[in-house]
This record gives sequence, structure tokens and C-alpha cells, in this order.
Amino acid sequence: MKVYIYPTYTPSRDKSGNLYIKYFHEAFQNKKGIRITNRLWQIGIVSITFNLDADMFIIQWVDLIPRKRLGKMQFVFFLLLIELISILKKEIVWVLHNKRAHDKKSHWVDYGMGFMARHATCVITHSEEGVSFFNERYPTYKGKCHYIPHPVYTSQIYPSKNIVYDYIIWGTVSRRKNVLEFVKFAVNSDEMKSKRILIAGRCGDSKYAKEISNTIADSHIVFENRFFSDEELRVLISQSKIILFTYNGESVLSSGALIYSLNFCKPIIGPNVGSFADLKSIVSVYNNFAEIPHLDLKSNEEACRRYIYENLWKSFPAKLISFTRYNHN
Repeated sequence: MKVYIYPTYTPSRDKSGNLYIKYFHEAFQNKKGIRITNRLWQIGIVSITFNLDADMFIIQWVDLIPRKRLGKMQFVFFLLLIELISILKKEIVWVLHNKRAHDKKSHWVDYGMGFMARHATCVITHSEEGVSFFNERYPTYKGKCHYIPHPVYTSQIYPSKNIVYDYIIWGTVSRRKNVLEFVKFAVNSDEMKSKRILIAGRCGDSKYAKEISNTIADSHIVFENRFFSDEELRVLISQSKIILFTYNGESVLSSGALIYSLNFCKPIIGPNVGSFADLKSIVSVYNNFAEIPHLDLKSNEEACRRYIYENLWKSFPAKLISFTRYNHN
């Protein structure tokens, strides 16, 4: 079976630190009986035109297409090409990562998501909330969407080191992650103002970064605004007591950073939405920041190890294919 996957992954181009699509591609490349076809991947979604011999088309991050270079033009081609492969009776799998555009409401994104709900033969999401969201938003297509837990990036367990920080917030810093809102809360909270908090991640929005830096001046919060290698992150997370996620629950469904954090078997705190809510045996969830200092932290090593064992990338292709017409292969 030939499989087309959008987007592609190339190490020279994709330096964001998000390895999801890399592992996604490798899992399918290593699956017996599957051949990935991605001719002329350099031209983005338009490359579908040169891969019409594929049997299955896996499409991800529809919400990001309008933001790319020549995004609106690419988006129009995306609509036309999905319509074409639908007419050709190809298998179309949509991997649903977000409820909407992260940064702001977009009619382009809303239309594109509805378009995929209609044309996809199968929809995959990494959170139970994603299934509920899909069924509520697109009731005509109820039953198309299926939950597959987010695969883990490694089976290795990373031991804890001497604790330097009480909390670590790690990963790319952006407005959708509510970091500024959290630090405003923390510097004014009697329970949090003395906590050693590290924010480790690059912020591409200089204005937002400055707002964070100004807010945490003269506090116990450290903001290291730069890219961190995997090796550096492993050290910093190992030196932290608690891993904290401050995401905006209005858009997020799943989090690769959450899954990466499981291998440290440390207390994890996150919003009561999406994959955070799915993993309540592992994650202590909050509905507002004021609850964070009072949460009962989970002793989660056994649950983390079980999740890791059950959700390796090598088993992901078979799980996805089981929801398609090719589930007999």
C-alpha cells in the first residue's frame, strides 16, 4: 500500500524541536507492506498532485496551511486536491490536533476543518475530548472520528537529579500557552511567589517575550528565551520537581510535550482539557491557576511506565489502519 503523508519532515528544514512528524513518517516507513510516496514534498500541500497513485492520504495541521508562505493560494489548492482524491475514491485520513486556529479565530481554518470533516474517510485524534469535539461540531459525520493515544517518543526512563527548580514550563513559548497569564498570577500569589520556576523555551514574539520578562523582574521566575537541545531539556526537566503546562484549553486537544514528559515519571500539572484530562492517573489537572498550589500531586511512575509500554510509535500505524478500509492487511 502506498501512503502519502502531509506534512513531510526534513531535518534541515524542521528545526522547531517538534519531532512528531519525524516519528510519524518513520513508523510508517518501518511498517511492512507500506511504502511512503512524497514526491516534490518541497512544494507543500500542492505535492498531492504528483502523488495521486497513493492509496491513502494522511493530512495533518489543516489549521496551519493558511499561515504558510503563499498560504491562501496553498489553501485553495488544498481544497481542490482533497476534492479530487475524494472523487478518485482514495482513503483520506485526517489527524485532528487542534479545535481551531491557536492564535486567533480564522474563517479559513474553520472552513478547512469542516471541509476535512466532510471529505475524510477516517479522522484520528489523540484525545477523548477530540472525539467529543468532532461529534458535537460535525454531527452529520458522527462516528468518523477515533481516539488513538499519542505515541511516546522513547521507551527510556530518565532518572531524577538534584532538584534545582520547583516548576518547569518548557517548550516553545507563545500566547496560546498562557505563559504571561500564569506568571502574572504567580508573582502575585502568596503560595507561588517564593517558588523557583523555570520557563525554558524560545519565544518568537519579541513583544510577548518582553512582557513576560518585565512581569517576572525581581521574582524567583527564570525565563531562558532560547532553543534547547534534547540533551539540555533532559537535564533541566530532571532537575525540576514538577512539570507544569499552562495551555489555553480553548484550542488544545493533545500535547506532544506532555507525552515527552512522561518518561521522567515526575509530577505533572496541566489544564483539565484534552489529553491532560485523559491521563488523570498521571496528570494533576486544574480549572484555573489558583488551584495549582493546592493540587494533590500524583505518584505516577507505574502509570507512566504502563502508558509508555502500550503506546510505542512502532504500533501506531497498525492502530491507525485498523480504522480504515485497509484494516484487513
